[in-house]
Amino acid sequence: MKQLRWLVLLIVIAQLLTAFVGRSLNPFAAYIGESLALTNFQIGFLPTALFVGQFLATLPIGFIADYMATHRLMLILMSIVGGGFLLLSTIDESYFLALLFIMLAGLGYGGMHPVTNKMLVQLYPIEKISLPMGVKQMSITLGSALSSIVLLAIAEQIGWQPTIAMASLLLLGMGVFVYLLLKPHDETFRSHRASEVSLIAQLEKLMRSVPLFFTTIIALILMGMQITFNTYLLLYLVEVKVWAIYLAGLALACSEIFGALGRVLWGVISDKFLRSNHWLALLIIALWLPFALYGLHIVQDHLLLLLVIATIGFSLSGFNGVWMNLAVESVPKTLSGSASGYSVTFASVGVFIIPPIFGLILDKASYIQAGAFLACVSSLCALIIVGMLFSKKKSSGII
Repeated sequence: MKQLRWLVLLIVIAQLLTAFVGRSLNPFAAYIGESLALTNFQIGFLPTALFVGQFLATLPIGFIADYMATHRLMLILMSIVGGGFLLLSTIDESYFLALLFIMLAGLGYGGMHPVTNKMLVQLYPIEKISLPMGVKQMSITLGSALSSIVLLAIAEQIGWQPTIAMASLLLLGMGVFVYLLLKPHDETFRSHRASEVSLIAQLEKLMRSVPLFFTTIIALILMGMQITFNTYLLLYLVEVKVWAIYLAGLALACSEIFGALGRVLWGVISDKFLRSNHWLALLIIALWLPFALYGLHIVQDHLLLLLVIATIGFSLSGFNGVWMNLAVESVPKTLSGSASGYSVTFASVGVFIIPPIFGLILDKASYIQAGAFLACVSSLCALIIVGMLFSKKKSSGII
């Protein structure tokens, strides 16, 4: 048991450091926008570029994870993320070259989801995976929070480009270190190989899973909202609430920290109080968000505003743990890597759509109209979940 926890800790560290670098786009959006003289609409495409890479890589990486030794694949992906951001740190003027390097990093960042999910499935029986999955998902948000606190503070002193370069080199070095520690357990990370001989054969199985389909649709909406909120929160606090940029960075970190807690606690809440009904947990999240966004607009007190931001982070980032549980539970264990890749890939479409639309509304109107757009999108999400719950009860003969 002690060795098992040690292996999980190494996986969590690898995922945390990948997020520490990959999610640094959120706190650095303002810096990059100022450095390259970007509009809000253009800034919206920075996280979109990351998730374009994720969209392209996650499904094939998930397929590969069901056949290849996962600890080796993880080293490759961490190297890609570190390399992409190291190249980004060299950009001075070219916006499109910056998007290209961010997209390159996104190939590795997105691939980490199905690979680390597969690694946990290789270590735990599916009925005991909720807690380690929640902790692993928590590390993503925790890494993002650390980037908001640590990297912003360093960037204030030496600039955003040297800061990203140092973080990238740290990720590259730690990737090799973690791999060497996992290498003696090669056989463990080769287990649960899929029997399908092609990606098409796996896709046919995945597409027949109705729960996986609806899980992905909900994740598409909530992921798009999450990235939008994380990207524009700092700008909103600086421009509208007139906060200092470092204080706004701490607020973003507060959101991420509570999001990290949410990734664990929403799974616990659904297991303990909602009879393991993860759909009901998602419904509560979707119903709360419009009220929280309205509170973000009307609240002026700093502490109360931090509390509102914390609840939004707890909900928007916290849904990821429930999402990953639903994805891996909806298919056999041999397809857990592909199911994660399938769901993350198509959910990433929301990141292509929602942040740029938010930025465009912001350029043409104001934060009030842009926030109303997010509230409407969240309400649509709640309606879809209600429809899913209704159809599940109808199919089980309850109604």
